[in-house]
Amino acid sequence: MTRILIVSAAAAADAPPDVKVDDVVSELFSCLAFELGYDVSHAAVRTVPELERAVRSAHPTIVLNLCETLDGSSRYESLVPVVLERLGVAYTGSPREALRTCLHKFECNDLLRRSGVAVPISRRVGSGAELGDFPLPAIVKPDREDGSVGIDGSSIVHDRDSARARVDACVAAHAQPAVVQEYIPGREISVSFVGYPEPRALWPGEISFDLALDGGPTILTYAAKWEPDSIDYVATRPVTAAVDPAIVRRIVATARRTFSVLGLRDYGRVDLRLDARGEPRVIDVNPNCDLGHEGAFMRAARRTGLDRAQALSLLVGGALRRALSPASETLPPKSAATAGGADDP
Repeated sequence: MTRILIVSAAAAADAPPDVKVDDVVSELFSCLAFELGYDVSHAAVRTVPELERAVRSAHPTIVLNLCETLDGSSRYESLVPVVLERLGVAYTGSPREALRTCLHKFECNDLLRRSGVAVPISRRVGSGAELGDFPLPAIVKPDREDGSVGIDGSSIVHDRDSARARVDACVAAHAQPAVVQEYIPGREISVSFVGYPEPRALWPGEISFDLALDGGPTILTYAAKWEPDSIDYVATRPVTAAVDPAIVRRIVATARRTFSVLGLRDYGRVDLRLDARGEPRVIDVNPNCDLGHEGAFMRAARRTGLDRAQALSLLVGGALRRALSPASETLPPKSAATAGGADDP
């Protein structure tokens, strides 16, 4: 029988909500075991030795990798694929280099820019004094965080003094450089992908910033994602992207090119904003994105006509294929010119 080991990062009881995945694990366990019929187990790990012991004990066919931290730090997320490959176990999601590149926002932005993908102007700085003549308005965020950690209504800066102060506060709070990025005030749209070796684009979603009607920030803050009782959460709604078909094609093409350039695999999400000319620019990339029922990925699957079991079947299918044929681990990602097909939006 096919055995799937779900691996997640162990979280303390008082851990912030962005690192707690108990509900997601329960949803995935139920679907994989009872709807798809796999032999499923779960291990929450804190360290590399714990990860190694869990894999050796479970003898899985594949690992469903939900582990975004080791030793409590997102900096070590990319070690998980290294350990799994060393143990000879196929796993879901992106390989080490893709995870590492996407975690470092400036490096990700710079690679995409050099590859011809449209992105906002960005600069990585260690203090406000390094800001120089960077164009404003801009958004300031930590270089090595995801899940909107470090982003709130004050992250958008409009003048030099507030920009320098925000950079200094960000660096001090997160003990890492800050990324200052050109603020694109247009519509925010995301495209999720699933499947291997040819990723299928799911129907795009959009964030409706109702709070903007009252002058609030049109950005996805930490509270908007993780604090249900906050104003940001209530006033920020995920909806189906209703845009002209020609624009959808450009959005999906840009997102697909991003997926390919960064070497993402099995699934992931690309976040974009439309600039003043209506052209999509990539603002963030999430390789092993949230798989919760109310997360952007599963919402996109439902919009495309896939239920949870169908989406998960496509997601784990790549790892199962690689488990049966280890040589396929080395298959290059589909290029933007060849990937996709009639099933895309």
